[in-house]
Amino acid sequence: MKKKYTKKDIIKRASYKLHMTHNDCKIITDCILEIFEEMFTENKDSINIELRNFGVFSVFKTKERQNALNPRTKERVTIPERKKVVFKPSKKIKKKLYDK
Repeated sequence: MKKKYTKKDIIKRASYKLHMTHNDCKIITDCILEIFEEMFTENKDSINIELRNFGVFSVFKTKERQNALNPRTKERVTIPERKKVVFKPSKKIKKKLYDK
């Protein structure tokens, strides 16, 4: 079964766990997400955001690809370099995921 969580779900759970109002938790969540956005979009070649007992977000540039092939037209195309975000969960999270 597939479950989709949204920012609203995060705010609702945080407000319950922290015994805070929905609006206070919304302000905090928006602030944290804005900080993540700023960190992800910094003009650096490689960025690591490490959250202990949760995981590591890595942002790095991919290489430009000269010999890519469009499968529909069989035409050779160049794919420009871009930034890619990768998440690696911590050992604690992995253990909880795989022990079930």
